[in-house]
Amino acid sequence: MNPPSQENLSFLNRHPWIYVVLAFVLLISAWSALITLAVKNSPEKIEVMQNR
Repeated sequence: MNPPSQENLSFLNRHPWIYVVLAFVLLISAWSALITLAVKNSPEKIEVMQNR
């Protein structure tokens, strides 16, 4: 059997590094969303007074 020619391969199969870039973009966007939600919904600050 002959190996598949360059014409038969899809764009993503010819450039597998794009999967890595897409994975990092997805990871960064997920972290950004989580951090944004955490900052917007942070608990109220409570002062602690010490009597000594």
